[in-house]
Amino acid sequence: MILWIESFLCNRKQRVKINGFYSDWAEVLSGIPQGTILRPVLFIIYINDLPDVPKQFINAYLFADDAKLYKHLITDDDHQVLRKGLNTFQEWSDRWLLRLNINKCKIAFYERDVNYEYNYYLSSTALESVDVI
Repeated sequence: MILWIESFLCNRKQRVKINGFYSDWAEVLSGIPQGTILRPVLFIIYINDLPDVPKQFINAYLFADDAKLYKHLITDDDHQVLRKGLNTFQEWSDRWLLRLNINKCKIAFYERDVNYEYNYYLSSTALESVDVI
């Protein structure tokens, strides 16, 4: 399998056609051809360990390139555990050079008496609290 992936990604060349004229061939040094099934498959392999990373603190669900992290909060200590889980998640992201889009990272509380006094952070950025995700 690895040899097949390597042969698909290595020693590739490309050129551009504009108004009937072609550019010179150029080596493709990185990346996966857009539109191939290999792109999502390799991404899933790349992040496969993500749900296990924060498991001692929080749970994680993955769908495509989206992750939902959650924790049932009962006590004040649970909020600290959630923070530790977010920190662990951030460390994983930093280690694998997978930059998070912090603008898409949100916090949502689902309960009757929501206590908004807790702040949560990723990359030193406070996460916005929302009612719907």
